[in-house]
Amino acid sequence: MLIYEAVHLLAEFLMKRPPGGRCNAVVIMPTRGDRDLGRFAGYVDFVVVDSEAAAERAEAAGLRWVLNKYRGKSGALATALETIDADLYVFIDDDAYPGEWIGLLKGMCGRFATAYRWVLDRLQNAFSLGGFDWMVWPATRFLYGGAMTVPAARRADAIEALKKCPVDDMALTALAERIEVLPLLIPMDPAEGTWEFSIRQAVAAKLGNLTLWAVELIYYWAWTIFAFFFPPLFAVHAVRTALRSRRALGEVDWLQVLLSPIERPLQAAIFLASAFKRCFTWRGAAVCKKCRITRRTARASTGV
Repeated sequence: MLIYEAVHLLAEFLMKRPPGGRCNAVVIMPTRGDRDLGRFAGYVDFVVVDSEAAAERAEAAGLRWVLNKYRGKSGALATALETIDADLYVFIDDDAYPGEWIGLLKGMCGRFATAYRWVLDRLQNAFSLGGFDWMVWPATRFLYGGAMTVPAARRADAIEALKKCPVDDMALTALAERIEVLPLLIPMDPAEGTWEFSIRQAVAAKLGNLTLWAVELIYYWAWTIFAFFFPPLFAVHAVRTALRSRRALGEVDWLQVLLSPIERPLQAAIFLASAFKRCFTWRGAAVCKKCRITRRTARASTGV
């Protein structure tokens, strides 16, 4: 376990930005509710809205808007892909804080790419940071829906996938064969309900990739048991948390580092609890099955 942690720490430290390019990239943000959109002025090209009230907020913030033709976030992304012409589509969430990372995603021309989150709630973040572990290795990467790109060459496939699946990141991850990851974390507002947020993420992982979910469950419990008998493992993990906070904030979040001893036990407990859940609630709807996007469809337009 200690060898694995050391190798993983080295892999995180050595993560580099993928080489960028120049293309006609548009930044699109679905929104609903009463988010303050002013912070996205100058960063976002189009906002996809569900209502006239949201459209008015977008206009007040100086943002162009498109009305969602379908339902939910997947519908909003499908609407944008059908309506807007571009070489690369950069999708971001309205609970993110814009910054350099948006420009880096705009350089991921011809590729599916993503950047992971740093939740601005230390307890939620303690659970959520487990997802970044699996971004390091190409075989276990996934598109995080808060910040991801879709190349125009896969536009038609992405529209079809999003219409089939109400969970956008599950749909597009099933479509992508290769995913580039930016070696940074994006500051984001916390979700409502820490327990509900954590369970939802774990159950979504189970539905999206049962094998990976099982590996995570075993790994988090094995790590927790091993660390009980070998406490220096907590120090290694604290270093990883410090490194991640610098990726997200530009400085070490020492309070998050102090919380790092609870990260693995918390992740182990949440993943165990998710074993008894068959569904999760996503934007008011129950999701109980995997998004089935055929690889035959995914290969049909490989112009990436």
